[in-house]
Amino acid sequence: MKTIQLNQEQIQAHFNKDKIKLNSQLPNSVASTNDMAKEQFKKYPNKLSIVATNKQTAGRGRQGRSFYSNLAHGLYFSIAVIPNSNCVEDFPLYTLLAATTLVEVLEETFESPLSVKWVNDIFYQGRKVSGILSELVSYQGQNGIVVGIGVNLAGSFAHADKDAQNVAGTLFGEKLPASFNQNEFLGQYLRRFYDYHQAFQEKAFMSVYEKHLMGIGKKVSYSVNNKQHEGTIQGINQKGQLLVMNSNHSIDTLYGQSIHFSSKQFIE
Repeated sequence: MKTIQLNQEQIQAHFNKDKIKLNSQLPNSVASTNDMAKEQFKKYPNKLSIVATNKQTAGRGRQGRSFYSNLAHGLYFSIAVIPNSNCVEDFPLYTLLAATTLVEVLEETFESPLSVKWVNDIFYQGRKVSGILSELVSYQGQNGIVVGIGVNLAGSFAHADKDAQNVAGTLFGEKLPASFNQNEFLGQYLRRFYDYHQAFQEKAFMSVYEKHLMGIGKKVSYSVNNKQHEGTIQGINQKGQLLVMNSNHSIDTLYGQSIHFSSKQFIE
């Protein structure tokens, strides 16, 4: 099934914000949507920019890990925006905002619920279907947030590495249905993302994120600076940091790029 082509006018129409003109860049192929979105932010810092493509050749995840982008039907997009907070400690919350938005938009289409593996992976039917990477960009004294999202729509992981095969899945199986319109999806995603962004200080997305958080009450293993630990997930705090009870029954607060959870322990 051929994917409906990305279209600026359709995305804008489904975004449905008459007074806000999106800066949409839709390359046929790009090395990294995040890198291109950073350049768009430098050109148009006061606009809501989106870079979207179905072919990304050098996608990356947290800690510099590669992101598998060779799926038959994948959607890769990045949003660049000035954060709606003057507090730098709030900036990482845009990852949670983006994840919450994705879960809510997808749950309007799919009957089965979606889940979030802290901090940036989306699971559907027990498999990872999306990853999120947020990065800071600064230009002429102005800070911006770039949120990159990869969504596995449909296809096979037969040619992916073993790690991807063991964990990754798709939303639609191997074939993309004719009813799926990626322009409509992006427009709806951007609208909800923008609404959460505008009301950022309320942080309404936090409770939704925690409701979908995987592993609460589950004993898990994780690494901090490559040192292994074990604990039981309790939830998140107001900063979006993960709360884990250790063997001494004290609570450890986890945050930052040095934390890694293997996705395999969350596979159903």
